[in-house]
Amino acid sequence: MFVEALRYPFADRTRLDGTAKCLAALLLGGALLRTAAGLWPDWALLVPLLLAVGPLVAFLGLVGGVLAGEGFRPVATAATARLGGRLLGVGAVYLSPAAVTVAAVSYIVARGTVPSALSGVTIATLATVALLVTVVCAYLFPSAAAVSVRNGLRAGLDRDAIRGTASSSYFLAWVGATVLVVVAWTALAATAERSVAALLVLAWTAYAHVAAAALLAEGVGRTKYW
Repeated sequence: MFVEALRYPFADRTRLDGTAKCLAALLLGGALLRTAAGLWPDWALLVPLLLAVGPLVAFLGLVGGVLAGEGFRPVATAATARLGGRLLGVGAVYLSPAAVTVAAVSYIVARGTVPSALSGVTIATLATVALLVTVVCAYLFPSAAAVSVRNGLRAGLDRDAIRGTASSSYFLAWVGATVLVVVAWTALAATAERSVAALLVLAWTAYAHVAAAALLAEGVGRTKYW
């Protein structure tokens, strides 16, 4: 399962082209975001920000096709945009609790004092809670995302969408996919801007997301709930 997923982005010409399109979407989206950052605090930054939505949805749509087990879809199609929208919708629901919790704990840590409503609770305890919430959300999200790209956004938000998370196949696939994605984003954050290394890391990021989607699709496919 792991070896096939690692080979997936380069297994044939079609998949290689799809991975290259993912990289192109990341490059375009990253360039637009950097342009927006350079315009801050001018309101003109909204233009490149809005334009960046297109490459983002295209990237998510391409990865969503792999996660659905259908392979890469043509980029400029309604089906690809629909898959990208489903991933955005499921992500907003399942990852928002983690984002809010981490932001709240970070604010408390920055202040250095715990609110009186949480008297008796230490900052270390709050940080542990934030970590647990993040892990739980990150664990449930891929399962719901896989159901969403296959059966629609409503199905992805249904309680049955996370039943497969109890499967050992899903757990192993999630661990492997998490390692790929976390390493990619960590390397991306640590790489200097406008360098050859940054381009190489961006290429690795595209590869890692495609391989992770293929691995999760296989892990979900091996559960008895799908």
